Amino acid sequence: MKKVYFIRHGESEGNAANIRQDATPRLTEKGIRQAEFVAKRCLSLPIELIVSSTMKRAQETAGIISQRINRPIETSNLFIERRVPSEQVGLRRDNPSSLEIDKIIEKKFTSPGFRYSDEEGFDDLNARSQKALSFLGGLPQENILVVTHGFFMNII
Repeated sequence: MKKVYFIRHGESEGNAANIRQDATPRLTEKGIRQAEFVAKRCLSLPIELIVSSTMKRAQETAGIISQRINRPIETSNLFIERRVPSEQVGLRRDNPSSLEIDKIIEKKFTSPGFRYSDEEGFDDLNARSQKALSFLGGLPQENILVVTHGFFMNII
């Protein structure tokens, strides 16, 4: 039976600054320590392959784990974080205009076809999560570690 272990990347610069991030923020020193901690824990797991989001923070986390457990990494856009409205990227999460957008999205998030602007809506995320699970199911390895992102992991 296939086993898939999902983990969230370590703390990123964007997480530490409490901002909405794109794909580029790197891990902080704390995030590196978190990835090293997880890597040590992974030594006791029968992981054959690491699958990582293509976002920098996830790739760095996967790289640290890969070095420790000596397993290959395969990257996939299927495991990236939810795309937020472009007008929120770079804003602090507590910015009033960002909070207003969050309220609107939260209120209608699961409404079929709803999209505030150019973000990834619930329907999009649901479809992507199904593709991600099919992708994992089609891999020949039986024990897979996936390095992804918090919101997307909740959708899966």
